[in-house]
Amino acid sequence: MVVSATVFGVLGFQSLAIAQDNPLDGRSQDSTVTLTPTEIGLIKSFGPWPMPIPPDPGNELSGLAWAEALGRQLFHDTDLSGGRDLSCASCHVSEFGLAENLKTSKGAKQHVRNSQSLLNAGLQHWFGWDGGADSLWAASLRPMLSDIEMNADIPVVAKRYRAKPVIKQSLAHYTDIDELSDEAFVVLLSKAIAAHTRTLVSGITPFDRYRQALLDNDKDSQANYPDAAKRGLKIFMGEANCHVCHFGADFSNGEFHDTGRPFFTDVGQIDSGRYSGIKRVRQDPYNLLGRYNGTQQDTERRKTQTVKLGQGNFGQWRTPSLRNLALTAPYTHDGSLPTLRSVVDAYADIDPARLHSQGESLLKPLDLDDAAREDLVQFLESLSETVSD
Repeated sequence: MVVSATVFGVLGFQSLAIAQDNPLDGRSQDSTVTLTPTEIGLIKSFGPWPMPIPPDPGNELSGLAWAEALGRQLFHDTDLSGGRDLSCASCHVSEFGLAENLKTSKGAKQHVRNSQSLLNAGLQHWFGWDGGADSLWAASLRPMLSDIEMNADIPVVAKRYRAKPVIKQSLAHYTDIDELSDEAFVVLLSKAIAAHTRTLVSGITPFDRYRQALLDNDKDSQANYPDAAKRGLKIFMGEANCHVCHFGADFSNGEFHDTGRPFFTDVGQIDSGRYSGIKRVRQDPYNLLGRYNGTQQDTERRKTQTVKLGQGNFGQWRTPSLRNLALTAPYTHDGSLPTLRSVVDAYADIDPARLHSQGESLLKPLDLDDAAREDLVQFLESLSETVSD
């Protein structure tokens, strides 16, 4: 969705003949773009979509229909905020791909980071730009308690929601909320929100239909995918190796990279990205090592037990999914790139001198002309649902 740490490059647009008997030759009757067997193999790896969403780690409510329904109500409820003026949906807006069309979010105070899309969040291993939460439910609880975002606290939220008959009724078959501490009760609410958020999955895109047409050897359907997008796809998969970070059906490795984006937020103030995120997740009382892990599975806990902090984490940001990114401008962790074209330009024209000492070695300036850059934009746009979808 939100594009950020993409490594762009260029592959010559020479015609690459494919054996006539190849069932996935990627050609349509009128197309001037051909694909190599290697490229076709990579395209196959970008699907199928949608893909199964794993349970939210540590969340015993994950996958329960009643919890998902309750979580949907809570997601849109402003009583979760201290001032009763903000809900989760305030910064995760449907028409913007469950992100926000602002450079940086404004809750109770002005944030220094761009709001990320919640679509397909259930596929992530770490949550937030810096990975400061190790589960979706912990990531749902954090904004409630943040003085920058919703500016509430546990006693206030607990008091409000204990008084709501619909909450007591929704949870009556599961637990007696009067027997829960305020903290345990509010954690349960955050787990219901996460149960809902896990179900937010983006739809089929023009690229997905093109990929399936290749698998089916459906030449007519292949022809519906514009040649400009095909050329952009070849750039994406080519010498630039964009797929090294943006791979799989979700177009993200879910990891953290230093791509030379600025980390100064104001004079003398910095946002250190993954470096601060690791510190935060280690100290979080609601992490998977804490008492509120409702499943206590060793495989879930291991990532938090083993994550290590190092100087190389400074200035790293999570690789976002590229799905539905046409809806989620502006881009990068600080919203500093307003359009997809500006993203392409930023990485094609990157200045190696601006890379941090631990910057990604794949990042190099690239000789992309204007037409190639527009082709890449066309491909990236094809990763989003269209109005008719």
